[in-house]
Amino acid sequence: MHENKIGVKNIFPIITFLMGGVFSIVGFTKYGFWNASEGPMPGFFPSLVGIALCFVSVLAFAQSFTEKTESSKLYNWYPVICTLAIILACLVVGMYISIAVFLISWLRFYEKCSWKTTLIVFIIMMTIVIGAFGLWLEVPFPKGLLFNHF
Repeated sequence: MHENKIGVKNIFPIITFLMGGVFSIVGFTKYGFWNASEGPMPGFFPSLVGIALCFVSVLAFAQSFTEKTESSKLYNWYPVICTLAIILACLVVGMYISIAVFLISWLRFYEKCSWKTTLIVFIIMMTIVIGAFGLWLEVPFPKGLLFNHF
């Protein structure tokens, strides 16, 4: 019989649920969700992602009590550390550059993908991010302190 201690595996889904709630509320209230004549507004995608994140967080929280407790290894913290690094980088250099650096770094050095695969995925993902979210949905991505004046 193993002890069921409250740990990161239980707390992290609560944090992601709160983040999803913030994305949803801000998307609906500040940026707007849908306009009858223009279609999706800038808050459309953040609201949908926030709702999905809340749903998945509830499932992860429920599942966290059925898993055995394992020792915390630095390897398990990479996603959390990278998420915090992206958030901090967004404040300095903006969302586009942060996503680009993270994507290339993660695929090449963490996943050990070839440069060819890394660049193909990078080009596809950045086309989607810039084209769909930046141009079509007009999601106001942060520009960062360095590029905020442009």
